[in-house]
Amino acid sequence: MRGLKVAAVVAAAVAVSGAGAFAAAVAFFPFETSVALRKLALRRGGVRAVRAATLAGLERDDCVAGAPCRCVALVHGMGDSSLTWDKVMLGLGVPPPPAGTRVLALDLPGTGDSVAPATPAGYGVPEQARALKDALASRCPKWTVAGNSLGGWISAELALQWPEGVEELVLVNAAGLYDDSGLLLQTAKILSDPTVATLKDFVGRAYAKPRAVPSRAWQAVVDSMKARPIKEVYAAFRLEDVLDRRARAIRAPTVILWGEADRVVPASMATRMAKLIPGARLELIPDCGHLPQQECPLPVSRALGF
Repeated sequence: MRGLKVAAVVAAAVAVSGAGAFAAAVAFFPFETSVALRKLALRRGGVRAVRAATLAGLERDDCVAGAPCRCVALVHGMGDSSLTWDKVMLGLGVPPPPAGTRVLALDLPGTGDSVAPATPAGYGVPEQARALKDALASRCPKWTVAGNSLGGWISAELALQWPEGVEELVLVNAAGLYDDSGLLLQTAKILSDPTVATLKDFVGRAYAKPRAVPSRAWQAVVDSMKARPIKEVYAAFRLEDVLDRRARAIRAPTVILWGEADRVVPASMATRMAKLIPGARLELIPDCGHLPQQECPLPVSRALGF
């Protein structure tokens, strides 16, 4: 019923383009209205909902039949979704993907309309990478793959599992290395059972300049995160899956893109990754936090060649 009310309010705001209707939507359902308007902008920008094998996602396909096509995959982090890449996909304040490019942002297993794994072990990093491989291989033989946070870890694992399919790798404030400080594991545990208070703390550490969030929106954000398989992903973490001893086997040309103001993933991890992955190039983004695709998308778009 709540979803129907939100849809009705948003539809009214869009249909009449009235300041009053729009203000009502924002006032009563600020989080839901924001999500609905972002999805509407994606549809109007030529981005469509698609399914690739067991995963669902968003695709912007500017390729032409018979002409060369470059395929770019975008992988979200823990508790996030494909919508996190909307600015990059639409070219909001950044160069849009050029003609001849297929951009696919996928929801990881169990998120959104993506099929959940048959067993809890299916939420492990190698298992999620295999689901990602099946999805990408069904649409394109070679990919540039960009992943943020946990999505970066899964993307690096994908490059190890499927070296012939990952021709370029962009790791954006990526997890995946053993963290002596325990900060990463602590953050993952907090996100696995978020509250308004802990989520506010996370946002304060994730962004260089946290945006003002209406007070009535916080609980809706918490509810949205609890609908995603964060607990299952956290429970499936295994020490043997970290990349410390295996990153040297990555052969794809790699850019490590890092928001310097990130207080979620220790900055030392960026330097360690750059040393471990052969030929990796480290690019630091000043005044940017854990989610560059949202807070400062221009360097992300440039790293992807847009």
